[in-house]
Amino acid sequence: METVDCRDWLENLLKDRECHLCDDVREAAKKQGFKRSELKAARKELGVKTFHQFDEDGPTPNHFWYLEV
Repeated sequence: METVDCRDWLENLLKDRECHLCDDVREAAKKQGFKRSELKAARKELGVKTFHQFDEDGPTPNHFWYLEV
């Protein structure tokens, strides 16, 4: 069985260039057995961008991750 590292896993998840809810990505990474520190390092290495959602009342609790085109 092939072992996938966190960087490869995250890149595969974000390759659709869509915005992914940060909490969902963290939960999925945890289920795959990745530590939060591994996910942080993978984000940095890949250059993952963060988008903080706002609505008419101001900031929401939603943060999204994505890869730039």
